[in-house]
Amino acid sequence: MGTDLSPSNRGAYYIMDNLDNHFYKNQEIILETPQKNFKGYINKIEDGSLYIILYSSFTGRQTLEFNGENYDIDADVSLIKNSGDITLISSGFSKTFLYKPLLKSVVKNFKNIALKTQIAGAPSEERGGREFLRMNAVIQFVYEEISIEEFLKTKDGYIARPSLTTSVYGMYGIAAPKIYQTAVETDSDVPVNPKIEKLLIAVNSKLDVILSILNPEASIFSGIKEKQVSISGSGIMWSGEDNGLKRGSIIKITMLFPTVPQFIIKALAQVVRISEDEFKPSTVSTACIFTAINEYDRDEIIKFTLEQQRRQIKKSAS
Repeated sequence: MGTDLSPSNRGAYYIMDNLDNHFYKNQEIILETPQKNFKGYINKIEDGSLYIILYSSFTGRQTLEFNGENYDIDADVSLIKNSGDITLISSGFSKTFLYKPLLKSVVKNFKNIALKTQIAGAPSEERGGREFLRMNAVIQFVYEEISIEEFLKTKDGYIARPSLTTSVYGMYGIAAPKIYQTAVETDSDVPVNPKIEKLLIAVNSKLDVILSILNPEASIFSGIKEKQVSISGSGIMWSGEDNGLKRGSIIKITMLFPTVPQFIIKALAQVVRISEDEFKPSTVSTACIFTAINEYDRDEIIKFTLEQQRRQIKKSAS
């Protein structure tokens, strides 16, 4: 049974009633408390309330799944119920919005925590840091829509492991990413020099790109034309024919960046905005935010946008 956590002085609050203008089904959200933060998604919107499923907690870059060994999910339920300062965070394409939730109930399910909440007042707006630096660029990319179940099943792999890009940033000494391997891939009895390991992975990644260029039929980008996009460390937007995606759709996306050498980044993303071109009825603009991406991969995109900005500034000054 859930505990009714609504405040006794409900009349002192303005309860948001136009939730559909701010939230949508499967939307990724963060629930922030003073002690720790939680990741989740909106399961449904009904009768002026948000029904939210929380599936993990995190501090900094470390994410802990509720179904992990020795994880105390009951302690989290108690923490959320008794926290006097809770914020609901929703990331848009270029802004982050902060909401004050009024908890109606908190229920522990089999592998998650279910919340029923209302929203008090209008959201406040918080602009992020350099991950929101957005630039126009021309890249190749492919994507595929997936279900919320597949997202929950595969997100950990995208978050935990970098895409092993061939970027000059990752290869030649600037914050080289830590290489994550599963227990199956790692032989703990055979020590490996970390520098040699990174070098071998970089060489292997370069060979993949070279082979895809020499044998374009085998490349996932074969026949995929370059497309103008607006991209940042927080997300990507492009225009084209109606692709059947809608607000809340989840996609897995693979992007090839036209640097020397080229580098590939894989991520999971969610559509946050679909807008039609009033002059071209069959053309839509699709804006997505990255919902599962390795932080080293995000840094690669940010460095790419900074380099694009420098080039534009240099070109305009000449």
